[in-house]
Amino acid sequence: MSKRKSDEAYGELRRRIVMAELPPGALLDEKALTEALNIGRTPLREAVLRLEQEGLVTSMGRRGYVVATATPADMMRIYEMRREIECFTAGLAAERRTQEDLDRFDAFLNRIEEGLKGASPGEAWELAADEEFHRIIAEASDNRFAQQYLAFLFGLSVRTLYVSRIPVTLVRDEIASYRKVLTAIRMRDPAAARAAMAHHLTINPLQAMAESLGGVKRQVS
Repeated sequence: MSKRKSDEAYGELRRRIVMAELPPGALLDEKALTEALNIGRTPLREAVLRLEQEGLVTSMGRRGYVVATATPADMMRIYEMRREIECFTAGLAAERRTQEDLDRFDAFLNRIEEGLKGASPGEAWELAADEEFHRIIAEASDNRFAQQYLAFLFGLSVRTLYVSRIPVTLVRDEIASYRKVLTAIRMRDPAAARAAMAHHLTINPLQAMAESLGGVKRQVS
Protein backbone atom coordinates (compact mmCIF):
# COMPACT_ATOMS: atom_id res chain seq x y z
CA MET A 1 0.00 0.00 0.00
CA SER A 2 1.49 3.32 -1.06
CA LYS A 3 1.89 6.17 1.37
CA ARG A 4 -0.56 9.04 1.31
CA LYS A 5 0.78 12.33 0.02
CA SER A 6 0.39 13.88 3.47
CA ASP A 7 2.47 11.06 5.02
CA GLU A 8 5.22 11.60 2.47
CA ALA A 9 5.19 15.34 3.08
CA TYR A 10 5.24 14.80 6.84
CA GLY A 11 8.20 12.44 6.62
CA GLU A 12 10.24 14.75 4.43
CA LEU A 13 9.45 17.91 6.39
CA ARG A 14 10.16 16.17 9.70
CA ARG A 15 13.53 15.00 8.35
CA ARG A 16 14.44 18.51 7.20
CA ILE A 17 13.46 20.03 10.53
CA VAL A 18 15.17 17.37 12.68
CA MET A 19 18.36 17.63 10.62
CA ALA A 20 18.16 21.46 10.82
CA GLU A 21 17.94 21.89 7.06
CA LEU A 22 14.97 24.01 8.08
CA PRO A 23 16.43 25.86 11.10
CA PRO A 24 14.51 27.14 14.13
CA GLY A 25 12.41 30.17 13.22
CA ALA A 26 12.34 29.37 9.49
CA LEU A 27 9.03 30.19 7.82
CA LEU A 28 7.30 27.28 6.11
CA ASP A 29 6.59 28.80 2.70
CA GLU A 30 3.47 26.96 1.55
CA LYS A 31 3.86 27.80 -2.14
CA ALA A 32 7.54 26.83 -2.24
CA LEU A 33 6.92 23.59 -0.32
CA THR A 34 4.01 22.45 -2.48
CA GLU A 35 6.26 22.88 -5.52
CA ALA A 36 9.33 21.30 -3.94
CA LEU A 37 7.39 18.30 -2.59
CA ASN A 38 5.10 18.07 -5.60
CA ILE A 39 1.93 17.96 -3.50
CA GLY A 40 -1.24 19.99 -3.03
CA ARG A 41 -2.01 22.40 -0.23
CA THR A 42 -4.34 20.03 1.64
CA PRO A 43 -1.82 17.19 2.21
CA LEU A 44 0.86 19.77 3.05
CA ARG A 45 -1.37 21.37 5.68
CA GLU A 46 -2.19 17.94 7.14
CA ALA A 47 1.55 17.25 7.43
CA VAL A 48 2.21 20.61 9.08
CA LEU A 49 -0.55 20.04 11.63
CA ARG A 50 1.06 16.74 12.62
CA LEU A 51 4.40 18.50 13.04
CA GLU A 52 2.73 21.14 15.19
CA GLN A 53 1.34 18.41 17.45
CA GLU A 54 4.88 17.07 17.85
CA GLY A 55 6.22 20.47 18.84
CA LEU A 56 8.39 20.85 15.74
CA VAL A 57 6.50 23.76 14.19
CA THR A 58 4.59 26.71 15.66
CA SER A 59 1.54 28.51 14.31
CA MET A 60 1.92 32.25 13.72
CA GLY A 61 -1.76 32.77 12.98
CA ARG A 62 -2.41 34.34 9.61
CA ARG A 63 1.32 34.56 8.97
CA GLY A 64 1.51 30.78 8.70
CA TYR A 65 3.86 28.36 10.44
CA VAL A 66 7.51 28.52 11.48
CA VAL A 67 9.95 25.89 12.69
CA ALA A 68 9.74 25.85 16.49
CA THR A 69 12.50 27.43 18.54
CA ALA A 70 13.82 26.24 21.91
CA THR A 71 16.02 27.71 24.61
CA PRO A 72 19.17 25.85 25.72
CA ALA A 73 17.34 24.96 28.94
CA ASP A 74 14.44 23.54 26.95
CA MET A 75 16.86 21.39 24.99
CA MET A 76 18.35 19.83 28.10
CA ARG A 77 14.92 19.24 29.65
CA ILE A 78 13.87 17.37 26.50
CA TYR A 79 16.88 15.06 26.89
CA GLU A 80 16.28 14.56 30.59
CA MET A 81 12.70 13.46 29.97
CA ARG A 82 13.57 11.26 27.03
CA ARG A 83 16.31 9.49 28.97
CA GLU A 84 14.02 8.60 31.86
CA ILE A 85 11.25 7.29 29.59
CA GLU A 86 13.70 5.35 27.40
CA CYS A 87 15.17 3.52 30.39
CA PHE A 88 11.74 2.82 31.86
CA THR A 89 10.51 1.50 28.52
CA ALA A 90 13.54 -0.76 28.07
CA GLY A 91 12.79 -2.33 31.45
CA LEU A 92 9.15 -2.89 30.49
CA ALA A 93 10.23 -4.45 27.20
CA ALA A 94 12.37 -6.96 29.10
CA GLU A 95 9.32 -7.98 31.12
CA ARG A 96 6.80 -8.07 28.27
CA ARG A 97 8.62 -8.85 25.03
CA THR A 98 7.18 -11.59 22.82
CA GLN A 99 8.71 -13.90 20.25
CA GLU A 100 7.46 -11.51 17.57
CA ASP A 101 9.46 -8.74 19.22
CA LEU A 102 12.58 -10.92 19.23
CA ASP A 103 12.10 -11.68 15.55
CA ARG A 104 11.77 -7.95 14.92
CA PHE A 105 15.02 -7.32 16.82
CA ASP A 106 16.88 -9.90 14.74
CA ALA A 107 15.51 -8.52 11.47
CA PHE A 108 16.55 -5.01 12.52
CA LEU A 109 20.12 -6.03 13.37
CA ASN A 110 20.48 -8.01 10.15
CA ARG A 111 19.21 -5.10 8.08
CA ILE A 112 21.52 -2.64 9.85
CA GLU A 113 24.58 -4.84 9.34
CA GLU A 114 23.73 -5.17 5.66
CA GLY A 115 23.27 -1.42 5.33
CA LEU A 116 26.68 -0.75 6.89
CA LYS A 117 28.52 -2.77 4.28
CA GLY A 118 30.42 -0.72 1.73
CA ALA A 119 30.02 3.04 1.37
CA SER A 120 28.37 5.22 4.00
CA PRO A 121 24.57 4.97 3.69
CA GLY A 122 24.14 8.66 4.51
CA GLU A 123 22.83 10.74 7.39
CA ALA A 124 19.14 10.19 6.62
CA TRP A 125 19.67 6.41 6.81
CA GLU A 126 21.63 6.77 10.06
CA LEU A 127 18.85 8.81 11.63
CA ALA A 128 16.12 6.40 10.48
CA ALA A 129 18.06 3.39 11.78
CA ASP A 130 18.54 4.91 15.23
CA GLU A 131 14.91 5.91 15.44
CA GLU A 132 13.84 2.38 14.46
CA PHE A 133 16.01 0.93 17.24
CA HIS A 134 14.21 3.01 19.84
CA ARG A 135 10.81 2.41 18.26
CA ILE A 136 11.01 -1.40 18.31
CA ILE A 137 11.93 -1.32 21.99
CA ALA A 138 8.98 0.96 22.72
CA GLU A 139 6.72 -1.42 20.82
CA ALA A 140 8.05 -4.36 22.85
CA SER A 141 7.12 -2.51 26.06
CA ASP A 142 3.45 -2.93 25.15
CA ASN A 143 2.75 0.58 26.42
CA ARG A 144 1.21 2.76 23.72
CA PHE A 145 1.59 5.91 25.80
CA ALA A 146 5.33 5.38 26.09
CA GLN A 147 5.47 4.83 22.33
CA GLN A 148 3.65 8.10 21.68
CA TYR A 149 5.80 10.14 24.05
CA LEU A 150 9.05 8.68 22.74
CA ALA A 151 8.08 9.34 19.12
CA PHE A 152 7.41 12.94 20.18
CA LEU A 153 10.65 13.31 22.15
CA PHE A 154 12.93 11.62 19.61
CA GLY A 155 12.44 14.26 16.92
CA LEU A 156 12.84 17.13 19.38
CA SER A 157 15.95 15.67 21.01
CA VAL A 158 17.82 14.73 17.84
CA ARG A 159 17.02 18.11 16.30
CA THR A 160 18.88 19.64 19.25
CA LEU A 161 22.08 17.91 18.13
CA TYR A 162 21.81 19.26 14.60
CA VAL A 163 20.83 22.76 15.71
CA SER A 164 23.77 22.81 18.14
CA ARG A 165 26.07 21.40 15.42
CA ILE A 166 27.13 18.54 17.65
CA PRO A 167 28.35 15.52 15.62
CA VAL A 168 25.76 12.75 15.65
CA THR A 169 27.11 9.32 16.62
CA LEU A 170 27.12 6.92 13.67
CA VAL A 171 25.20 3.65 13.75
CA ARG A 172 28.38 1.62 13.15
CA ASP A 173 29.70 3.05 16.44
CA GLU A 174 26.46 2.29 18.25
CA ILE A 175 25.66 -1.23 17.07
CA ALA A 176 27.44 -2.89 20.00
CA SER A 177 25.33 -0.74 22.31
CA TYR A 178 22.19 -1.74 20.40
CA ARG A 179 23.08 -5.40 20.85
CA LYS A 180 23.65 -5.00 24.58
CA VAL A 181 20.24 -3.42 25.12
CA LEU A 182 18.44 -5.97 22.94
CA THR A 183 20.24 -8.90 24.56
CA ALA A 184 19.15 -7.76 28.03
CA ILE A 185 15.56 -7.53 26.78
CA ARG A 186 15.85 -10.98 25.21
CA MET A 187 17.10 -12.42 28.52
CA ARG A 188 14.17 -10.82 30.39
CA ASP A 189 16.50 -8.80 32.61
CA PRO A 190 14.81 -5.43 33.29
CA ALA A 191 17.64 -4.05 35.42
CA ALA A 192 20.25 -4.86 32.77
CA ALA A 193 18.02 -3.45 30.02
CA ARG A 194 17.58 -0.17 31.87
CA ALA A 195 21.32 0.05 32.61
CA ALA A 196 22.26 -0.72 29.01
CA MET A 197 19.86 1.90 27.72
CA ALA A 198 21.18 4.46 30.21
CA HIS A 199 24.71 3.74 28.99
CA HIS A 200 23.62 4.00 25.35
CA LEU A 201 22.13 7.41 26.08
CA THR A 202 25.30 8.62 27.81
CA ILE A 203 28.03 7.73 25.30
CA ASN A 204 26.76 10.17 22.69
CA PRO A 205 28.45 13.54 22.02
CA LEU A 206 25.97 15.41 24.21
CA GLN A 207 28.73 15.88 26.75
CA ALA A 208 29.86 18.81 24.64
CA MET A 209 26.38 20.27 24.74
CA ALA A 210 26.05 19.80 28.48
CA GLU A 211 29.36 21.53 29.07
CA SER A 212 28.41 24.39 26.77
CA LEU A 213 25.15 24.85 28.69
CA GLY A 214 26.82 25.27 32.03
CA GLY A 215 28.29 21.95 33.05
CA VAL A 216 25.12 19.92 33.31
CA LYS A 217 26.20 16.58 34.78
CA ARG A 218 23.65 14.23 33.17
CA GLN A 219 24.49 13.82 29.52
CA VAL A 220 22.15 11.95 27.19
CA SER A 221 21.83 11.21 23.46
